[in-house]
Amino acid sequence: MKINSFLLILLFILMSSVTSSSQAKEKAKHVIFIGLDGWGAYSVPKADMPVVKQMMADGCYTLKKRTALPSSSAINWASMFMGAGPELHGYTQWGSRTPELPSRVVNEHGIFPTIFQLLRDARPEAEIGCLYEWDGIKYLVDTLALNHHALSPDYTEKPEVLCRMAEVISKKRNLHYLPFVLIIPIM
Repeated sequence: MKINSFLLILLFILMSSVTSSSQAKEKAKHVIFIGLDGWGAYSVPKADMPVVKQMMADGCYTLKKRTALPSSSAINWASMFMGAGPELHGYTQWGSRTPELPSRVVNEHGIFPTIFQLLRDARPEAEIGCLYEWDGIKYLVDTLALNHHALSPDYTEKPEVLCRMAEVISKKRNLHYLPFVLIIPIM
């Protein structure tokens, strides 16, 4: 499965909320990160998706980032969530559940540090969730840093389920941040 630059489009929304300096004013209370596996950025201008295009207009995105090599799902999701390439995080194969190479460093949960753990460290009260359709994601996100994580049934058979799962999480009281990952593999 080939990962293209659209995977990185909304990552910067999440990263901008966790990397702000202590003197900077917060710009967003809620963060939504949508990643589509295998979707090339070249097709975005032609796509009929007004809601996503409005979110792009109102938020942060890029269509110019490149895939990590080798271009494969686990390698690229790990690289995005961990902010490092395969030579540091150690994931080198499509369906990696553990790094094939020893990770350069590991956090208290025994995994290379992720954006989810960085957010948890910076904002312990944050509600952090990850909903996904590909079971391999749960090995890359540091589930111990999350409040919620769940595997959705096949989106092509039950497209409404993922949205209902997101609604349940988003209705929690005292919600400060909700990094939310919607992953739809395009094969």
